[in-house]
Amino acid sequence: MTACPLLPLIAAAMSAAVLSAPPLLAQEALPVEIVATRMAERTRDLTLTGTVESVDSYAAAFRDGGRVVEVLPEIGDRLAAGDVIARVDPARADAALDAAQAALDAAEASLDQARQQRDRAQALLDRGTGTQASLDDATEAFLTARSAREQAEAQLASARRAAEDTVLRAVEDALVIERSVEPGQVVGAGQPVVTLALSRAREAVFLAPNIAELEGFRGHAVTVSPVDSDLEVAAEISEIAPVVSQNGTVEVTVAIPAADAPAFTIGESVVAETSITEAGMLSVPWTALTASAEGPAVWLVDPDSMKAALRQVTIATYTDEGVSISAGLEEGDLVVGQGAQNVFPGRLLKNAEVAE
Repeated sequence: MTACPLLPLIAAAMSAAVLSAPPLLAQEALPVEIVATRMAERTRDLTLTGTVESVDSYAAAFRDGGRVVEVLPEIGDRLAAGDVIARVDPARADAALDAAQAALDAAEASLDQARQQRDRAQALLDRGTGTQASLDDATEAFLTARSAREQAEAQLASARRAAEDTVLRAVEDALVIERSVEPGQVVGAGQPVVTLALSRAREAVFLAPNIAELEGFRGHAVTVSPVDSDLEVAAEISEIAPVVSQNGTVEVTVAIPAADAPAFTIGESVVAETSITEAGMLSVPWTALTASAEGPAVWLVDPDSMKAALRQVTIATYTDEGVSISAGLEEGDLVVGQGAQNVFPGRLLKNAEVAE
């Protein structure tokens, strides 16, 4: 078979084309945005809605049970110390009081009689017409009568206290926040009738999202305002619950200063606003963030060779300005911003802002 006479000419032409070809595109600097990482403080704002509660509250209850005949206050009523809250049927207590009084009267009479007999036995013995045995018997009877009188006094005091306990009173100024019993009901000893919140202090309780930075707000200053009021009160976060609720929130308590407490009604809705500036973190623009099989990454630029290398990073948080990096970069590192989607390892780069 005869060789084609054109093959030598084609090979020569291809060799000439290769020798005269321009450099590969990979050798040309790709214009991209190159930015330096910087330390940036981050301010987090927190706005919460909650309710006002009393610092101290307790359930008021009768010492002894009975049938409730009267409950005076309604929810929201303010009580002064000594005000009547409720009453139970006093019939049984009054009968017991009358019986105890009668028993004391009888004991007093028996004691008077025993005292006279003792004194008479002593006088007869002094005149020589009585005996020591008679005096001893009379003295023993007197002591027994005195003991019976003391027991009757104790029973009367107990009956009097039971009669007084048929009336439930407020022990100090308070606000009624719950009413648990209505007239006609039979209550047991210690069963709550109303729940009272003491008037001397207030706190606001909020449910906050469970964010990592929440613990940093403890002791932080906040502004508390009623929902439907222009009043603003400076307060402080006093407690952050260590337990996360089932809906993923954390209970945050704000202590309202005592001087401002009367301006807040227990149970009303309030809003708390605060902000906290956290320690500086490295920040890169949103456009710098990319990813690899191992996770988030950025394209790091070698300032000497201007070539790109993929660098794994740990993201602390996302902000309106960009991405905060907690590990993987140092301040002043050069990273690719806009145009990062066209970069690959070893790619030669130049800053688009200074490109000709």
